Amino acid sequence: MKPTLKSWIKWLAPLVVLIVALVAFRDELPFLGEAFYTLLEASPLPLVFAVLTAVGAIVAMAEVMRLLMNSGNDFDVSLKDTTAITLASNAWSTSLPGGPAFSAWLTYRVQRSWGASVALCGWFFVVSSVISTMWLVLIGIGAVLFLGAELNLLTLLATLALTVLVIFAVYWATRNPDTLRRWVSRLPTKLRGSAVKVVDQLATVEMSGRAFAGASAYSLLNRLLDAMTLYFAVWAVVDIAPGFTADQNQTTIMGVALAYVMAKLAGTAQITPGGVGTVEALTAGALVASGMTLVDATAATLIYRIISFALITLIGWIVYLVRYAGKGYMLGRVSPAADTKDAGAKD
Repeated sequence: MKPTLKSWIKWLAPLVVLIVALVAFRDELPFLGEAFYTLLEASPLPLVFAVLTAVGAIVAMAEVMRLLMNSGNDFDVSLKDTTAITLASNAWSTSLPGGPAFSAWLTYRVQRSWGASVALCGWFFVVSSVISTMWLVLIGIGAVLFLGAELNLLTLLATLALTVLVIFAVYWATRNPDTLRRWVSRLPTKLRGSAVKVVDQLATVEMSGRAFAGASAYSLLNRLLDAMTLYFAVWAVVDIAPGFTADQNQTTIMGVALAYVMAKLAGTAQITPGGVGTVEALTAGALVASGMTLVDATAATLIYRIISFALITLIGWIVYLVRYAGKGYMLGRVSPAADTKDAGAKD
């Protein structure tokens, strides 16, 4: 069996099993039908807000990229450009087996075409990932402290400490290349040459504390807007905005926060395309645990996933087809502007 076919079978098999199970046990799961009708009766205004926050979350993520790309560099990338690649790469990430790898490759090739160095691209991937993880962990810690959620607080705190340490280490490295060169000079000769090149590339990354703080703030905004999409989905179903205290068959703000953290944790596993099945089950379960009925929790989860996953992924594929398809980005045929400038400098 070809590796590609094997990957697709491994990727789609859990989804097929899930669909078969739902069809086979449809008469034993009446809450699904009730949830569907509840979804159709959802309040329209919160649905509009949910779409706006889902789009806003993508734009906030794109602004993180814009700030990290533009800070201290001799090229200027617009928010329009970073939003386009954010949408397109997200579509790749959530739709295919090995999607995150394809997504990272597409993002890298597009960033190189803007003129970004290899070091700057690597800086973006590391910093944006650890900052985003840090905010998710903090939301989880908040859910534990204020809701008494059953998450391991020590694990969350350890993860938070590690992400902060990585952020500090990477930021320090870009600000202290001379110190790194002294350390690298002590390496064996075989390793020294490659290590010096890495340090030299890292030295080209310039970022002020203000720009770093801005990227961190927009990364937090991305998480908050994404969580608000779930919040508005819950509001649309129960027709009452969740507050700090819950009435019967309702949840709270922290209950939504817990469900959001569970959704994100389930999504990272990528057992099925976009985490379909696992994300919905854990999100709905968390909402039920925080006070909602199973029917309402299922309907709210479906609304959240239709908007934040299906709609955003669809938009991303449209953007990819219009802007990047057939132009050689995925095949690495686009000449990076950074390479062109380097060649010109050598001449």
